[in-house]
Amino acid sequence: MNKNQQKMVAYGRVIDNVMGRVEQLQDRMSPEFEELRAAIDNNTLADLDVKHYDDIRKDFAAGTADYGTLLKQYQTASAPARLIGNHILLTKSFAGFVDGCQAMTDSLGDNKQIDVEAFNAAEKKQDEQTELITRYLQKIQTMV
Repeated sequence: MNKNQQKMVAYGRVIDNVMGRVEQLQDRMSPEFEELRAAIDNNTLADLDVKHYDDIRKDFAAGTADYGTLLKQYQTASAPARLIGNHILLTKSFAGFVDGCQAMTDSLGDNKQIDVEAFNAAEKKQDEQTELITRYLQKIQTMV
């Protein structure tokens, strides 16, 4: 394998590792998000157990920290020359996704007080950035 091929393989591993971990985090956090989303939509936040709500807040904070660690892997990855442009766009989109996660985590206040406007805006930002991440990953895959 030549040097360029080795670089491509190493870069592919970074993407696989990051996106595999993202999938694990989303699998873990999605039910909690759905629970909060339903409580907001149905105006049933008061029905949530305080300890359970606090556990969700902690999980969101830990998940957001994990996403930040994954972002650093993208930021320090060495992309092959022909993928640099899409890698930069992928990294920027992933950073936007992490910002959305942090904003959502920040919207979860003490005593089951959620800043619903901030929560909704964070959800929208995450969705938009996820679409971009998917687009750039697809572009990278077609270029490999």
